[in-house]
Amino acid sequence: MPFQHIDAFVRAAYKVMESMLTPMVEAGRPFFNEDPLRKYELCVLVGVLGDLQGQVICGMTEETARKIVAQMLGVESDVIDEMGKSAICELKNIIIGTASTNLSLVGYRCNITPPLLLMGGEVPDFLRHIHTALAIPIITEYGRIDINLALRKDDLGV
Repeated sequence: MPFQHIDAFVRAAYKVMESMLTPMVEAGRPFFNEDPLRKYELCVLVGVLGDLQGQVICGMTEETARKIVAQMLGVESDVIDEMGKSAICELKNIIIGTASTNLSLVGYRCNITPPLLLMGGEVPDFLRHIHTALAIPIITEYGRIDINLALRKDDLGV
């Protein structure tokens, strides 16, 4: 995956998290993540269609998600309710939408699908083909969020 694709997602995560959550955001060293849909207590998946195709998976612990939800909604909770799930999905939507804009600035057309929240390692059959992703850890004061990129360039349209 070319660097500009990775950079588009990292810059988007920084920009959105700095403006919505905390000014203290840093990226860790990228790594190849085996079985990214089952590895996390909570993950939000968004499909990417267009010049790049595949999935972007934000994985985190439930504790990290609860802290983010508390910051976004101004209410702390021991569980992630429907409003909390909606807030986490919206944050992911904003990050991936910003990344799509970043990609368009370097000539790529991409659309995104609505987010899908997965908890407890349950993976729908239609996503079982995702075995490996390039993960970029994003470190915040609320915890670590891994942005997993399972994308490929669509060479059919070229």
